[in-house]
Amino acid sequence: MIRQIDLNDTHDTLELLSLQQLAYRIEAELIGFTEIPPLFDSPQTLKESEESFFGYYDELDVPEGKGRLVGAVSCKQGVRELTICRMMTHPDYFRRGIATGLLRHAEQFAPSGTCIKVSTGTNNTPAVELYGKHGYEPVRVRLVAPGITLTQFQKIV
Repeated sequence: MIRQIDLNDTHDTLELLSLQQLAYRIEAELIGFTEIPPLFDSPQTLKESEESFFGYYDELDVPEGKGRLVGAVSCKQGVRELTICRMMTHPDYFRRGIATGLLRHAEQFAPSGTCIKVSTGTNNTPAVELYGKHGYEPVRVRLVAPGITLTQFQKIV
């Protein structure tokens, strides 16, 4: 089940932050760069990000509660543009379609004719393949540190 994450709820925010730390540490290893901004977030910086966060919950994992947060996406809506700011999946849940579900959920917020943008480390092969599989085209590669590049993808819906 996918639902919006309430950043005013301390439990939800800490659960999101924990997932983010775990997921982005793996990306840092994949791309060989430990200075990924989400690794330095706090509950306060998440709240100040002005992003809308949506979580993918495994209700089978915690049947009597809200479920376990196993994936999340955040986005910002602009004029004729939607930016997917973060995408994360718990490592125990890789290759189960969670990122695809979250990507499709975020895309619902883009009215027809909107440009959806997303960026990932160029060497983050799983993310690059995910976006390519869903019709995103690479449009820009940016050097962020010596030997480390970020690829921006976009798709018009």
